[in-house]
Amino acid sequence: MPKTLFPIIAAGLAIASAPANAKTTLQPSSDWQLREYDDKCRVSRSFGSGKDAVSLWLDKGGPGFGINVTLIGRPFRSPYGPRVDIGFGETPPVTRNFVIGTSSKGRPVLSMFGVVPVSLTETVAAESVDEEAEETVNFKTAAITGGEFDAEAYEKRLAAVESLALSRALIDPVELQFDGFDAAMTDLFACTAKLTTRLRQQERSALRRSKPVDPAKWAKKIQESYPAHLVREKQEGNVGVRMTINAKGRATFCEVTRYSGPVSFNDTACLQMLRHSRFEPALNADGEPVASFYSTTITYRLN
Repeated sequence: MPKTLFPIIAAGLAIASAPANAKTTLQPSSDWQLREYDDKCRVSRSFGSGKDAVSLWLDKGGPGFGINVTLIGRPFRSPYGPRVDIGFGETPPVTRNFVIGTSSKGRPVLSMFGVVPVSLTETVAAESVDEEAEETVNFKTAAITGGEFDAEAYEKRLAAVESLALSRALIDPVELQFDGFDAAMTDLFACTAKLTTRLRQQERSALRRSKPVDPAKWAKKIQESYPAHLVREKQEGNVGVRMTINAKGRATFCEVTRYSGPVSFNDTACLQMLRHSRFEPALNADGEPVASFYSTTITYRLN
């Protein structure tokens, strides 16, 4: 059974917001490229040139509509505050937490886990609204959550995505201009489908699935990572994650599969699982270590 982790409260300091500056708009400087790894698939592209050149990575490691977004380059240096606004195309931007770091080439990195590029539900505006009338809901046209998603409608929304915009935490807001985004996503999801099939087949024939090593030790470290700004706001939530565990027992990829509460918990959950979790790898029918999935739920509750 998956283990549920209960993070505790951590102290933090408020960080003042900085004023918004002029937006940096970057055009593509390369084609989309697809790369297949043992634990994930990635489409990537370069934007701009010179000191403001940016690399964009979009990663997936299993089924679902969420992707992991990594941006590398000078425009993502020295972010301020705990939140960034991210929006694909005409989809309203989402405010969420983020992960920062430095690439192997010394460039600033900004990452987010479990980003959904376009809305999974469609909001249809009424042609005319009587503001004085009582608001009603027609359940004959309602839908049950958790049902099958309209893949064709989803693909049409992806085809309409022409840009990626980020603001709030950045020194200057950034907008990356796209073309062919739907084709890149089609390649990414097709690659991920093959990866998922391979790992699921290995799981079904495995003598042993991946097994957590000393989970109480690394769960305690994860428990201490409750985002300070969400403590101050008295926010709680749950994050379901799916890890890819390689043949050496290391968690190499994390994907958010579901969540309730603020989306800002997603990045903390995946980052801490990648940092601290340890496993014995799955074994195939010949007793050889192989890559596999491991799923769990992290529960954020204030004590």
